[in-house]
Amino acid sequence: MYERYWNLSRRPFDDGAEPELYFPSTGHEASLLKLRYLVAQRKGLGVLAGEHGLGKTYLTHVLETELTAQGESPFLRLVFPQLSPTGTLSYLARRLGANIPFTVSDSEILAGLEQRLKELKAEGRHTVFVIDDAHLLEMPHLHALRLMLNLREEKVGDFSMILLGRTELFSRLQQLSALDQRVGVKTALEALPAQEIPGYTTTRLRIAGREESVFTRSAAEAIWQISQGIPRRINQLCDLAMLVGYVDQQSKITDIDVEAAAEELMSISA
Repeated sequence: MYERYWNLSRRPFDDGAEPELYFPSTGHEASLLKLRYLVAQRKGLGVLAGEHGLGKTYLTHVLETELTAQGESPFLRLVFPQLSPTGTLSYLARRLGANIPFTVSDSEILAGLEQRLKELKAEGRHTVFVIDDAHLLEMPHLHALRLMLNLREEKVGDFSMILLGRTELFSRLQQLSALDQRVGVKTALEALPAQEIPGYTTTRLRIAGREESVFTRSAAEAIWQISQGIPRRINQLCDLAMLVGYVDQQSKITDIDVEAAAEELMSISA
């Protein structure tokens, strides 16, 4: 709606997982570096934790885009980890292309997964599994993932697994030392500091086609105060503030516009 007014080719603060809008904040770059290392060194298990809205899933989309550009192997996601342990293994096996009937025993599912991982390894392909909301996994699910990692350690398959979840995921893994000891990379995302807000907004605006920022210094300060540096909240605030600026025919977005956007968001969520 406001793109033409602000001379934009697209909306810069859409909250979708669009890797091309990635801003390399200090914290996100540090976590992404560890995930790159996990895959590049063919390590088995990595954990990326953080509270809601910090960009855990988004960061793995950035990684996936990089790996795809390099011609890397399958990148499979399990977004809803509330399947049964057997169902989880069956889902991942089928996503890999294993021909597994729906009415088979647990051992047959594991055998089908093992066979498909062998085939991919023989083709020189390194699979990356991403399991989102992993803090919701129960102990039986974690045991199932340990079984998968056993296949890797027995040289049956060549893959890396990334668990995403809230920070309690770290303590959940500690309850199963056999799995926790297999973690090759642990990293936690944090909110953006105040000094990175101008860079975040300017980068997204530039990618969307505008070189000059529309946010004043006071607006950037208000964005950080209200969002506390959480990217999802930053996006929501900035998107609505630009709409407010468009409606009021502003030439710049000020702290007043950001505060008006925040009030609007609060009324929507109330």
